[in-house]
Parts: sequence; structure tokens; C-alpha cells
Amino acid sequence: MELIQNKHFSQEQIEQYKEEFETSKPFHHIILDDFLSTETAEKLHNFFPEDELFNKPKKDKHENKLEGDKFEEYPRLFNLLKEEIAKPQFLEFIEKVTGIKNAFITNDGFGVGIQKGKKGSFEDVHVDFNIHPEKDVQRRLNLQLYLTPRWKPEWNGALEMWNDCVSKCKKAVSCRFNRAVIFEVKDTSYYGYTKPLECPEKEERKMFSATFYTKKEQADIKFHDTIFPDHQEEKAQPSFFESIKKALKVG
Repeated sequence: MELIQNKHFSQEQIEQYKEEFETSKPFHHIILDDFLSTETAEKLHNFFPEDELFNKPKKDKHENKLEGDKFEEYPRLFNLLKEEIAKPQFLEFIEKVTGIKNAFITNDGFGVGIQKGKKGSFEDVHVDFNIHPEKDVQRRLNLQLYLTPRWKPEWNGALEMWNDCVSKCKKAVSCRFNRAVIFEVKDTSYYGYTKPLECPEKEERKMFSATFYTKKEQADIKFHDTIFPDHQEEKAQPSFFESIKKALKVG
């Protein structure tokens, strides 16, 4: 591979990723740090497209971010990465790690894209659409690659993975520079970044994303669009003594 670091493809590393994928919670996923060569990741950051080239801006009660898939107008390096993750070697890696056979990426706006979040950006907890709207194939995996150097955790933006009843965030993966996350897409794979970004005005949460499909697991699977459920994170109940202290408190 020319852009993705070869260390990820050693047999030992694949076995480790496979175990991590199978045992990870709340849904199957792996984290690949230093996914690309540092030089490639830095170039993608430096050449990240300007706002006007994002043709799918999202701003409503559920999300506030920029999305784009106009690869014909993006720097060549973005197209090279798009091509590399669609190569047989990477798809074979996907199969060995996840057990999902014959995965592929569609060459359209539902396959690969880029995202940008500025101060105040957020994405509410959701599950993705399950069937490609045009090709009748099933969405199986998402890949997210973070491309902002020196991103600070206190700026928020971590990938939140929620439980299947959408009552608690079970894991938050920080969007560290050149970190890729691959996770399984099911109707219980709830994720997002719910806390609005608190980064400086000049900083942006930059991300390259890809979706992997297969033929339908069952022929009768019906399409559903992205679902943003109502959710309220569980709050710890006060202890007996805390309740007594509160009741006796004189204001």
C-alpha cells in the first residue's frame, strides 16, 4: 500500500485487530493509530478543501457540520486515498479482521466523503441508514479517519459509542490525528459526537469517511433512513446519605 502504513497488515497485527473487533463493546470496532504515513496525513490536513466545496452542509436540531463528496474538485491525494481503501489488499484486510466477506465501496456520494466541524459543531446520537438508497446493498462498516493535528480532548469531538437503548455513552474515542476507527453498522450501532465543539475559531475537526457494503444478509431487509432517537443519558442516583444531607440543607 502506498498511503496506508504497512505495519497494519502484518499477520500478528491482523490477529490482534481481529480479537479487538470481536471483543469490543458496545459494538464491534477497532482503532488504528498512525493509519497513514505521517507525511500523507499532514498533506491531507493541509490540502483539506475550503468550505464552499462541501456540497452537503448539515445544520438542524440533530447535527451541525459540513459534508462533501465532490472528489473531482478535491486535491489528487484525496482521490488516491479513496482508491487505496477500495483495493483488494485493503478489502482482504477488512475481511480478515471483521469476518465480513466480499465488502466493497460504492463510487458515489454514499461511499466516501469528507467532513468538517467548526466551533459549535455537533452530531447527535444516531444509527445510519441500512441499505444503499440506489443500489439495494447493505451497509456493513464505517471508517472514520481524523485529520486535525494537535486536537485537544477538551475541545470535544470524540466519537461516542452508545448502548443499544440509547441511555448511556459506553465509550468515547478521541479524534486523535491520523487515527482511523472502523466499526460495524447495525440497527443498534448508536454513535455521534453530542457535545458541541469548543475548539478555537481557527481550528476544525477534519475527517475522511468511508462506508463498506455487501450484498444483503437477508433478501427481505427493508430500507430505513438515518435514525436520530430521543435519548437522555442516565444520571447517577444520589446515595442515601447524600439525599439526607440535601433534605437537611438550609438554603
